[in-house]
Amino acid sequence: MAAQAQRVEGRLVGARGVELFWQGWLPGNGTDPPPTGVLLLCHGLGEHTGRYGNVVDTLVPDGWAVYGLDHRGHGRSGGRRAHLDRYGDWLADYETFRRHVVARHPGLPVFLLGHSMGGQIALAYALDHQDDLRGLVLSAPALASDAVPKAAVPLLSVLAKVAPTLRPAGIDEARISKDPVVVADYRADPLVHHGNPTLALSSALFAQFDVLPERARGLRIPLLLQHGTDDRLTDPVGSRRLQATHGSVDATVRFYDGLWHEIYNEPERAAPLTDLREWLAAHR
Repeated sequence: MAAQAQRVEGRLVGARGVELFWQGWLPGNGTDPPPTGVLLLCHGLGEHTGRYGNVVDTLVPDGWAVYGLDHRGHGRSGGRRAHLDRYGDWLADYETFRRHVVARHPGLPVFLLGHSMGGQIALAYALDHQDDLRGLVLSAPALASDAVPKAAVPLLSVLAKVAPTLRPAGIDEARISKDPVVVADYRADPLVHHGNPTLALSSALFAQFDVLPERARGLRIPLLLQHGTDDRLTDPVGSRRLQATHGSVDATVRFYDGLWHEIYNEPERAAPLTDLREWLAAHR
């Protein structure tokens, strides 16, 4: 993480009493000028907010306060690992988190960055809270998957009701990045959930593939959409569909040729990180 960043952390009570862990990185060591903007992180499936060091290192020196919430069942938050009872729990948890951060930095512009599963959650949350956000950034949002035929989604939904905690399939960890060091660190990270998600969580994600791009026709806030063309975990076709349906009049879309799933952790990370930094600076 950024050498000049001041790290903070805490815990909140989420929906139905689940304890949630959050952490943040602030500019300087407490004697430098206060931050001039807030970026909220919404992480992906199985991981946690501590894996966004490249984003923190890029933005904190520019005066951003960067905060992340470990989703329920992830990282240092409570709850059954990689499981979800109700989609609304994610959104309620995130609203509790956003309110907490805003209370720490009243009056500052707030942006939301979601990656992968977190990109889907961020889009769903932003559509319900557009008056609370200055802008939305989506990195490889989970809006389509080669691994799940569209015709199978209704069946998965039925199975999830019968056996919600079944764990039939997960992601291929080797596909997160072309950088072998990133993959090795991911596999060695004790805060990463290395097993499969539950059927209830997977079904909840798949059910939004068609819903959210249509809902996005009502998106009004500025949007930065970023995706690697060789992503084999969240199909770029979902982002291309969102590109065609979103209603924002201030949208920037970047597809990065040859990049895999974690664009901020790829060997070619400089391009997406620079685009992120410049877009945020232009919209603060």
